[in-house]
Amino acid sequence: MRKAERLIRALVILALGALPALLQADEARGYADQPAYKAIVQFGDAADKQYAVHGMPNRLAAASAAQNACLTAHPTQGAVTGYCEIVQLGASPVTSSRDIRARVPDAPHPLYLWRYAAGDAIVYAAGSIHILKPGLYPLPRQFQQAFDKADTLVVEVDLSAYSPQTLQFKYSQYGLLPDGQTLEDVLSPETFSALNTIGNEYGLPVAQMSRYKPAFITQQLALFALMSVGYDPEQSVERFFTQQVGHRTIEELETLDFQLDLLFNESLDVQRQMTLDTLDQLPAFEPLTADLITAWLAGDDPAFEKAFETQSGTSEISQAFMRKLMDDRNVGMADKIAGYLNTEGTYFVLAGAGHYVGDNSIIRILERRGIRGQRIYSNQDLK
Repeated sequence: MRKAERLIRALVILALGALPALLQADEARGYADQPAYKAIVQFGDAADKQYAVHGMPNRLAAASAAQNACLTAHPTQGAVTGYCEIVQLGASPVTSSRDIRARVPDAPHPLYLWRYAAGDAIVYAAGSIHILKPGLYPLPRQFQQAFDKADTLVVEVDLSAYSPQTLQFKYSQYGLLPDGQTLEDVLSPETFSALNTIGNEYGLPVAQMSRYKPAFITQQLALFALMSVGYDPEQSVERFFTQQVGHRTIEELETLDFQLDLLFNESLDVQRQMTLDTLDQLPAFEPLTADLITAWLAGDDPAFEKAFETQSGTSEISQAFMRKLMDDRNVGMADKIAGYLNTEGTYFVLAGAGHYVGDNSIIRILERRGIRGQRIYSNQDLK
């Protein structure tokens, strides 16, 4: 990623709204006692246009340096001309956008897009991915068609309404431990040591962030891990459409304070379990994420739900938190969609794709209320 004087606004993948990185990708810090890392970035499909860096102090620094080398050589990028993409990090291959797209069936398949109509109102409910790669665009054309018809764009949280300074203040407000507590105090020595070690691998200075809650640290770590294999919070589906908002109004399904309170004000027992889950899942996060995005593009609900559940943790504490994070919020989101159907106009509603799968999904809640939508397929055009 190129150096930029902006706050990275990152979205908790598939669950919540925005969470910023404390460090810019190009500022990922190094540690002398860490092993050297390498990364390889390829321009488009051209195997002869690869850019490798070696000897970097952490994974994110290696990925960023290789990306910058490719971007310098190819300053103009696009769907036709090509794009820079990480294909190897350390000794491990990284699933490319081309590989993900190749798994999606050519035959007609369902999309994470539904159309609801009642009276003078139409709602297009779309499942979003909060962090993507450039190579995963363009989105299915039906997403753009639905957006083009809309008078109102609805997102979980409208980040464009906040300055970077306000966002940083809010995250610190919710993310800091109470006075007198430190991260070392609330985690076991073994967990703190493991978290610090893996943080160093990704350029996250856990030992220097002792005032932050475990939930905040683990979300930052998950974000850095995703960024190290090429996922970019600036490539979120929400950002793609908010940049096109034009004459449309923007409404929110939730508020930023609601989301931050939910994520960072859980009990320390929950936060400790989230930390253990993150440490346990990180070794397999890249192929799991590729599987999840493949299922999203293919409209494969069982595969999506399986990949999502794999990333959610299996402990009783984790499962209870996920019910609060997903199932309980689905009720509120379904209420909002039902309310839009009692008004006039056309709405394009973006919520994380995880909210559209399972027995307690937005779709099932609306169906139980007698509100049925039409799922859009890849071979349909919206007229």
